[in-house]
Amino acid sequence: SLGERMCGLVRQAAAACLLIFSLFFHATYADIPAGAVGSTDAPHRRFEYKYSFKGPHLAQSDGTIPFWVHTGNAIPSSDQIRITTSLKSQRGSVWTKNKMNFANWEAEVTFRVSGRGRMGADGLAIWFTSGQGLEGPVYGAADSWNGVGIFFDSFDNDGKKNNPAIIVVGNNGKLIYDHQNDGSTQALATCLRDFRNKPYPIRAKVTYYKKSLTVMINNGFTPDRNDYELCAKIDNMVIPYEGYFGISAATGGVADDHDVLSFLLFSLTEPGQQPPPPEAEIPTEEKEKYRAEFENFQQELDKKKEAFQKEHPDVQGEPVEELYESVNDREIRQIFEGQSQIHLEIKQLHRQLAVILDEQRRYVTVVSDEIIKQGAQGQPGQVPGKDLDMIINTQQEVLRTLNELRNSFAESLRQVGSLQHQGNAAGTYETVQHINDIKEHLHIVKRNVEHLIQRNSFHPGNFNISCPELPPMPSCLSTVHFVVFMVIQSILFIGYVIYRSQQEAAAKKFF
Repeated sequence: SLGERMCGLVRQAAAACLLIFSLFFHATYADIPAGAVGSTDAPHRRFEYKYSFKGPHLAQSDGTIPFWVHTGNAIPSSDQIRITTSLKSQRGSVWTKNKMNFANWEAEVTFRVSGRGRMGADGLAIWFTSGQGLEGPVYGAADSWNGVGIFFDSFDNDGKKNNPAIIVVGNNGKLIYDHQNDGSTQALATCLRDFRNKPYPIRAKVTYYKKSLTVMINNGFTPDRNDYELCAKIDNMVIPYEGYFGISAATGGVADDHDVLSFLLFSLTEPGQQPPPPEAEIPTEEKEKYRAEFENFQQELDKKKEAFQKEHPDVQGEPVEELYESVNDREIRQIFEGQSQIHLEIKQLHRQLAVILDEQRRYVTVVSDEIIKQGAQGQPGQVPGKDLDMIINTQQEVLRTLNELRNSFAESLRQVGSLQHQGNAAGTYETVQHINDIKEHLHIVKRNVEHLIQRNSFHPGNFNISCPELPPMPSCLSTVHFVVFMVIQSILFIGYVIYRSQQEAAAKKFF
């Protein structure tokens, strides 16, 4: 029938489409090698400390850098290496002492190029060469190198206004660097980047992986360490398998400071390959040498221990930790010492307050006797009875205040003494805080007393109690004595109010 024929034609068309699709898929992917799908995986990175340096303890006490050598005007410090200073005609460089033998690697360099002028010179270079180019005319390193150099050129020699620039130049040991044209005739790749006087350090990441050299730059405008952008990429580049890493810089008529903060090297291993074990990098001779040095050190240490035990037989068998004070013991000792000091200060104030009370009582008695005598004689020219009554009331109020203050000092002495006999460390922070508050308060009171005494504006003639019939009266209670003790009573009253409020607020910390 017609329907069956139509179904047959549809089936044949579908089969033909499947056949064409399968042929197209096979033709498209037949040339892809096996394992190409996983080729985009990131390589394994391992940090190589023998080819790296970084602060804060970059240089040793003798000025050397571990595993590195510096030449020329390079100045190592604890946190960076100043390859050249901002002086004219300076050259400097740093190079690894050992040869690197990794097929694939990645170097991260952090540096600053700073100067006062609008233009700088000459620039900085990152090297990987088969030999150490310790000194030379190419940014402070040797010319005719065998390897690759990444140049951060600051000065525009050819006048084309294409600097500062980053230039990648390869050399097989036969080329002479073209200074007049800024290496443009020999450059494998170039990118224009201004790396001078940036707020943050410049970061350069140079990767050599599967014969491909990639240069990534962090422009130094942000604190983000991973804010890299592509500067140059060179494929099918062949460099020596073994070589030295180096950083050099030079100045000319114009000068910049070239500071290198860190150089970090990582060896790269392709995915699926086992990275070499760390032990394989140490030769057997070096292993034996290190083992012999360790054994000698251990023997010398044992001898020193025996000599110390002979000189100090009383500490034999005691743990070393018991010879030193722990953190908790030191904290408790400091608390007790502070409490003892406060206790002595309060004792001294208590004694002084007792003396003041005795003198105040004596003067009140003298004034009362004089008032009684003058009232009995009824002679003219005397101080009115109302003023004298006010003086007596004021003196009695001072006596009451001083007594209360004395009781407060006695209570404080008792509390501090009880705290000194407590041996637990509970409430350590609160106790220290309370002690600091008491000490601060006592110092404030002392300063206020001294300040008010210095500012005393009373004079003997400001207030006069005339005793015409008793000439010896000034020797008993002179105007000066009266004014001084009026000031003292005011100061003590103010100090009492402050101290009493402080004592009530701190009572919770003691109990």
